[in-house]
Amino acid sequence: MNNNTLFCQLSEIWLNKTIIGVCYTHKCNLESYVKHLNNYIGNKKVSDIKPYDIDLIIHELAVCNPNTHKPSSKKFLNNIVSCAIRIFDFAVENELIYKNPAKNKKKEIPRNAPYKIVNAINAEQQQLVINVEHRAKIAAIIMMFMGLRTGELLALEWSDVDLDNLKLSVNKRAQRNNPNEYTVVPGTKNGKTRFVSIPSNLGLWLKKKKSVATSYLVLPNRQGTLNSPTQWKRLWESYQNDINYYCYKQKCDAANIKCEKKYSSNKIPQVVSKFNPHQLRHTYATLLYISGVDVLTASELLGHSNISTTLKIYTHLDREFKQLNITKFDNYIKSDLDIENI
Repeated sequence: MNNNTLFCQLSEIWLNKTIIGVCYTHKCNLESYVKHLNNYIGNKKVSDIKPYDIDLIIHELAVCNPNTHKPSSKKFLNNIVSCAIRIFDFAVENELIYKNPAKNKKKEIPRNAPYKIVNAINAEQQQLVINVEHRAKIAAIIMMFMGLRTGELLALEWSDVDLDNLKLSVNKRAQRNNPNEYTVVPGTKNGKTRFVSIPSNLGLWLKKKKSVATSYLVLPNRQGTLNSPTQWKRLWESYQNDINYYCYKQKCDAANIKCEKKYSSNKIPQVVSKFNPHQLRHTYATLLYISGVDVLTASELLGHSNISTTLKIYTHLDREFKQLNITKFDNYIKSDLDIENI
């Protein structure tokens, strides 16, 4: 490296050094952030890059993310700037530059940049999770009523499920090491073991599931071992298709019309919105909020490393439910009060 080093060359050296020993998902994220930075300043000499170049990156990504064609979220912009700071710190350490042009640039992130909030599933979808039988149902139930992350759920063993004391020990997770392989590693995302209460009315249901289990895992693949990313993806797609067919059949029966067979060559219409596993975890957070669980307890149950993460969710829910309350008030004065003659 010398005074003529381009940013793309510097970022490649930094990336190759940084990704040693990190998990596959984190590696992919870092590669993505570097690619975004290279799109803007990759062909510039490191010594020529000024603070206003970083301002331009933040501004353009805030207006439109080239991958999604939507404004970038505040979290994404923070991650991009953090990555830039680390790369330029590396340049300073190696005496390519004397001042980091990305320092203090987080304050330039627009205040109105959207927070990426995952929506909870609605009441109809929650009931479908309870009603529709499928191999993935146990995963959905545990994520929705106990708040496990996907990796925590895939690594969950029956020995972690204390049905006598109605407690779940979350002490390990499935971590992606390459595009199609998970390995189980100790500890959760924040490195700590947490204990989650099992709702009493689910204890008996889980006891029945455990009595017929043929694997040490709560959700194994068909061979009784840890699911691969592809197996998990296909299982979830199958589950979503079964939920949709259940609703489709109900609607056909209600309308007294003939429905297509489940595996008909004719495409089954999509009659209910699909949802992803992380929405079930957010549903758990919503149920905690509705039931009056305080934010500190909720943070512990969700396993957040920082209470500010839980506060953001609770603040969002606070706004959402206040809006619902105002809507009820508005509907009341429209329907029950004669304000036409005011």
